[in-house]
Amino acid sequence: MSSRCDCGGKIIFDSGEYVCEVCGKVFEGSCYHASTLSSNVFSRTFNFKRSKVLFMIKDVCDRLGLNNAILYDATYTAESIIDSGARYNGVEIAFFSLYSACKGFNPIFCERVLKEFHSMGLKVNERNCIRLLSKFWKHYSYRSFNISSYLNHLTESLRSNIFVKEYVKGFHHLNENILWSKVKENSVKFLEEYRVSGETLKVRAIASIYVSCDKVFRSYGLENPVTLKLISKHFFLDQNNLKKVVAKLMVYSYEGLAKM
Repeated sequence: MSSRCDCGGKIIFDSGEYVCEVCGKVFEGSCYHASTLSSNVFSRTFNFKRSKVLFMIKDVCDRLGLNNAILYDATYTAESIIDSGARYNGVEIAFFSLYSACKGFNPIFCERVLKEFHSMGLKVNERNCIRLLSKFWKHYSYRSFNISSYLNHLTESLRSNIFVKEYVKGFHHLNENILWSKVKENSVKFLEEYRVSGETLKVRAIASIYVSCDKVFRSYGLENPVTLKLISKHFFLDQNNLKKVVAKLMVYSYEGLAKM
């Protein structure tokens, strides 16, 4: 039985299918045996580069035990780069996407991702890592028409936090819908106008929501119940990393860091 694709890549079983881990080519499971393998290979009409990159990201996440949130962010980033038409090596795209996603959750994971891709043959180390990553930032963008719905989803999640929910309910004169509508409106503005390079969409979105909450609650003469500790814990982000992004947004949108 051959365990290699025509391209030389290893054929593995994943999610109910036999797939080449290099080019993404799919093999018909019922025909995967020595006598018929070569004549029963078929290709799907999808972008092989996309398939290869996304498969690689999922495979690394599984091997390192990274959570689904990191997988989602990395996949979103990779698709954004591929859709931009950037002609880069698929392994480099996968590395950048996972590295940047891990940075927002727990920077410790970044070192594990770096070592994993180094073992896969990518010529990357701690010294040239930044140089490799920097060339992707100009291609790292988000779909503008999804910004509002994405922020709405995150804001509603924060709004449902039991502490935040009870805090807001304690002020009977407040119109909750108007308050949160302003939070969403400001967060969209912050995310669109103040770009913080070197961070994932999720980290920048959460930072924008935090700054927006701070501004809106203070405009009502209230203390902001959404602390850095609360919001980072709620969305499973690294608090120290989030604080750095928030500080940059504060500089852009306020007179300084006095209100932080």
